[in-house]
Amino acid sequence: MSKSTYIALGSNLGNQEENLRLAATELQKISTSSLVASSIWWSTPEGFDENVAAFCNAVVLIKVEMTAEKLLVRLKEIEQQMGRARSEGGSYLSRTIDLDIIDYDLTVLKTERLELPHPRAASRKFVLLPLQEVAPGYHFPGIKHDLEALIKMAPENAMQKSSRLNPWG
Repeated sequence: MSKSTYIALGSNLGNQEENLRLAATELQKISTSSLVASSIWWSTPEGFDENVAAFCNAVVLIKVEMTAEKLLVRLKEIEQQMGRARSEGGSYLSRTIDLDIIDYDLTVLKTERLELPHPRAASRKFVLLPLQEVAPGYHFPGIKHDLEALIKMAPENAMQKSSRLNPWG
């Protein structure tokens, strides 16, 4: 049975908008239904120790017939194929693509490799605003506030809507 899954996409290296579109194409290949995509949003980087380029962000809804753990492995493969570099010490690095599972069929899960819903998604405008486009009535499992309230409570970020992620549909 297909599981509804929200994936956050981010990029701040190379042609960021094109990177998101390439990643969305790869995500469509593993989805059992048509991908539902937000607009692309430009945002101010968060969590970096140095000044880095602005990010492009988006959220997509896909349906998958694999476990959350297998999906995570597949997302890491896509990131690697697209040239994603990872730091040894866990500090943030600029990236061609970042793919995060925001929600996997409203599952609450915490393992060594995966926490669902994504532990920081509900406090990041660069996730919340695109998520609101894709699923205006979405409610994070285990969080009492709706998207509108979470967006108001999230730290300020200079967000600017750009083009559509999925211009072909």
